[in-house]
Amino acid sequence: MGAIYALVALGLYITHLTTNRVNFGQGDFMMVAGFLMLGFRAQNSGLVLAVLGTVLGLGVMGYLLERVAIRPLDRRRVAVIGAYGWILTTAGVALIFQNAVELVWGKSAQYSPPLFSKQRDDVVEIFGARFFIEELLVIACAMLMVFAFLWFMRRSRWGKAIEVVAFNTDAAMLLGINTHVVKLAVFVIASLLAAVAGVLIGPILTLQPHMGLIFTIKALIVASVGGFSNPLGILLGGFLFGVAESFSNYVDSQFGDVYPLVVALTIVAVRPSGLFGERSADVR
Repeated sequence: MGAIYALVALGLYITHLTTNRVNFGQGDFMMVAGFLMLGFRAQNSGLVLAVLGTVLGLGVMGYLLERVAIRPLDRRRVAVIGAYGWILTTAGVALIFQNAVELVWGKSAQYSPPLFSKQRDDVVEIFGARFFIEELLVIACAMLMVFAFLWFMRRSRWGKAIEVVAFNTDAAMLLGINTHVVKLAVFVIASLLAAVAGVLIGPILTLQPHMGLIFTIKALIVASVGGFSNPLGILLGGFLFGVAESFSNYVDSQFGDVYPLVVALTIVAVRPSGLFGERSADVR
């Protein structure tokens, strides 16, 4: 679960880095990806086709989100609604997706077939401890995606363009960078990260239309604890939060989700830049 939180949080990180905005429906995008994957598998589509269809669908959703819910408000930046309206528009899009999924798949919880094994309860033994194969491979895929994300941001031309736009939009324009395309791209990338999280989470957690909000909240906490300016710190923050959550539920299943939230909020109050973040107010 910590690996999934990290993937969702990275989507929040890249949009906030570049535009100072986040998609408050990021968790709901992940939820939609899980249900799209479920729908493709129910139609007996191959695994590769199902994954590609889900990723493509989420990419289109990210594109439409920026064009419909973000960019029009930038033209009204002087007005109050232009400054903070993106909170309402992204949350509104999330509610639309929740109700759309509920109309198609219903309110009951759904189970997605395993991705990497024949049965959901296949286990492997490592040093005397038994682990579900599916969960181990989810962790491996999440870590692979994080390191691919780091390479993209540090080494690729697009990643450098994103960092330039994040540092100074006017300077980026003088360098010939199309800032509108870059800002559009970061929302698409965030949606693709949500797509990967949705594909991976289906086999290890039951899917239901209103699960996205709690994932958005936890991803925001993970990003804050890890440091909004440090993607590797976000991964470590995700693992720390996931482990703390698991131990808390083991000790007290009734209030197990509360203790990690209290600890995380305390960390943010004491160190606003996060455990692995910079001591700076500007997270860019």
